[in-house]
Amino acid sequence: MKTTCKAAGLFPHPPVMIPEIGGSELSRMALTIKTEEEAMHKMVSSGIETVIIISPHNLCFHDGPALFLADSISGNLSDFGYPQLAMTLSIDRMLAEAVLQEAAPLIPLHRVDEEEARRYNRTLTIDWGTFVPMYYLQKAGFKGKAVMFSPCFSNYEINEILGTIVERTAARLGRKIGVIASGDLSHRLTPESPNGYTEKGILFDKAVMDALRRRDKTPLTSMTPEFIDEIAMCGLPSVYFLFGILGQRKADMPCFSHEGPFGVGYGICLYLPHGEDEKEPVHDVRVKLARESIRYFLEHGTIMDTPSPLAPDLEKRAGVFVSLHKYGALRGCIGTFLPCYKNTAEEIIHNARAAAMDDPRFPSLTAHELDDLDISVDILSSPEPAAITDLNIKKYGIIVENGNRRGLLLPALDSVNSPEQQINIARRKAGIRNDEPIKLYRFTVKRYF
Repeated sequence: MKTTCKAAGLFPHPPVMIPEIGGSELSRMALTIKTEEEAMHKMVSSGIETVIIISPHNLCFHDGPALFLADSISGNLSDFGYPQLAMTLSIDRMLAEAVLQEAAPLIPLHRVDEEEARRYNRTLTIDWGTFVPMYYLQKAGFKGKAVMFSPCFSNYEINEILGTIVERTAARLGRKIGVIASGDLSHRLTPESPNGYTEKGILFDKAVMDALRRRDKTPLTSMTPEFIDEIAMCGLPSVYFLFGILGQRKADMPCFSHEGPFGVGYGICLYLPHGEDEKEPVHDVRVKLARESIRYFLEHGTIMDTPSPLAPDLEKRAGVFVSLHKYGALRGCIGTFLPCYKNTAEEIIHNARAAAMDDPRFPSLTAHELDDLDISVDILSSPEPAAITDLNIKKYGIIVENGNRRGLLLPALDSVNSPEQQINIARRKAGIRNDEPIKLYRFTVKRYF
């Protein structure tokens, strides 16, 4: 699916950027303002119809991001002494409702309308994290609609998934979008900062800007909660959202700057995504077979026949797990650690259908979701008895067994950091208490994407 995202970037939001507020102080952030004006002109020139904006200063929830829904939303800068600085945004309700629908089985995305806002003693409003970038976008000539989000601070990856959902939903609707990830970096950048100072502030800013320049969020994933608390930022969730928007798309970066004149880091980057993915398309026969099995069942309601002739590897018998991900989030996973059918091909066909339709954690897959799925197929070796000293969480999956209760865990899972944790999770899956004896087995996995 080709992207309809025409431009996307990170933008700061200090009210001092507004000329009526900043006055002579604007000269201290001349680079930021120059870069922002250039970026917003490029975004408008790209022909966007709707701007997607995520701001950390609107109503936020602990368990997931929020989407703000009305025909229009207004706001001003009265909190900063300038009530005359006001704006109203028309909301792209079609796109917003479509995003809510796509997100429903994947992430907790809060739908905040006027009634829901009142439950929290709030009103639907344009906060300053939205107002400041939108001021410059409108100054550049934008007259389209908007979709407004707030991020989740307890789980950064959920914001990345939301970004992927938004980009693919806009592409499905054919909506030309521009994306504003609103956020400031460290608020403790210099000894003059009113928020205090830490020498780690500049390390954080450099890491974020380096990750954005290289399109690689790896430097961000190793940051501890203690480190993030110490540097005092608001923009990291928006950065993750931006990575989700961009996905694996090729992109140019014509605008890039960073400065911290008031002790707060102001980073700007603008990407102009291309229509093609950077990833090569998948041609592995196992993954193609899994996808065809799901497609056939959705169209005919029955299990497809096993193709003939089969490649030699597919004629063997093996345990198989089929995993489905949509927009980066798990959408289904079913498998067999011992073979149940006469060959690997049949194992893939049956387990792919089951992953799509029978995983009790998710609703059954619908036909319109199929093209958005990333599918992986794991081929398992025969399990062998093992001791804890024989385990390697990156290399081996495990099976724990007590009587008829069995729990299995695949290898190389991001959330698993030790063999002990691997065993404890497998015990919980099987309902085996920690004080009950187990038989332990290990197996290897060959994963196909």
